[in-house]
Amino acid sequence: MTGGSSILGQVGRLASAGWWWLRRTAPRAVAYAAYGLSWLRRRDNYIAERWEGERSLEGTKKIALFVHYDRAGIVHDYVVYYLRQLRLAGFEVIFVSNAPTLAERSLANLRELCVTVIRRRNIGYDFGAFKDGLGVLGPLDRFDELLLANDSVYGPFHNLDAILKRTDSGRAAVWGITDSWQFGYHLQSYFLLFKRPALLSPAFVQFWQRLRYVQSKTWVVLRYEVGLSRALIKSGLRCAALYPYRQAASGISEAVRDRDMLSSPSLGRRHKDYLDMLTGAVDRGDPLNGSHYFWDYLIADMGCPFIKRELLQKNPARVPFVNCWDTVIERSSTYDPDLILRHLEVSQKDHCV
Repeated sequence: MTGGSSILGQVGRLASAGWWWLRRTAPRAVAYAAYGLSWLRRRDNYIAERWEGERSLEGTKKIALFVHYDRAGIVHDYVVYYLRQLRLAGFEVIFVSNAPTLAERSLANLRELCVTVIRRRNIGYDFGAFKDGLGVLGPLDRFDELLLANDSVYGPFHNLDAILKRTDSGRAAVWGITDSWQFGYHLQSYFLLFKRPALLSPAFVQFWQRLRYVQSKTWVVLRYEVGLSRALIKSGLRCAALYPYRQAASGISEAVRDRDMLSSPSLGRRHKDYLDMLTGAVDRGDPLNGSHYFWDYLIADMGCPFIKRELLQKNPARVPFVNCWDTVIERSSTYDPDLILRHLEVSQKDHCV
């Protein structure tokens, strides 16, 4: 029996090790396979339809490429609000949708707000859409600022124009809302503002010229989202976040200690365990997804104007108390939480179906 048990134990350990190896390597193997397949796509772009809007690029110095996806082709109210805020901040908008169609009512709204509306095949995720949008724009030396943004966040909760006045090109050539240290330091790609020095940089031009339409989210995150910041930093351009990870992490850790929150009788065990995990990870320097784990501190204490859509729809990290999102936003801004609620009701219904 002892020998049999020993053999079974070895088999079990080998099986566990094999499963661990498969989980670690399979996503990367699939990503490399997708990259290989991208070489079979010799197309210049994946634009399927294009409509001219009522706005014009004539004389503009600030341009935004906004990427959208909705399986039903609807541009929801929270997106329309976001586009209007971009306009108020002085940006003209090129709208690029990866949706299979665009609803007529949504298209009418878009043509009123945008210079150009593009619908393309959903190949290459957001970075494929950004590449196609840049192809429509042509030479970038006529612009002072280029913004890459998408519909993966709700907001803005505050005046964007006032926020973006803090983006000094003397301090950094590229600005994001939040940054991350996962997989290497980078600005998170849901909001990237490129100043003129970045637009004129050979590294910026070469990045987009070399970008391929890869059907792998893992590849896009590791090679394109992370890779863009790394390529620009390597070329000597400074990248900076308006609401930095390190500031949020240290702020949360200090608040927990200063208020002795782990000993507070007013907090339940679940809340204390979460704060203990969070401060422990910060103290060890473990990289976390700050836009998820620090969402409430970012909004309430730092004035961050966005919350990630995925956090409210799926909460993949199982962050507790996310259900309080509306209270946090209402206490921190005049933004209408109903814009978010209406989208969540529709998207969660679609997800269940």
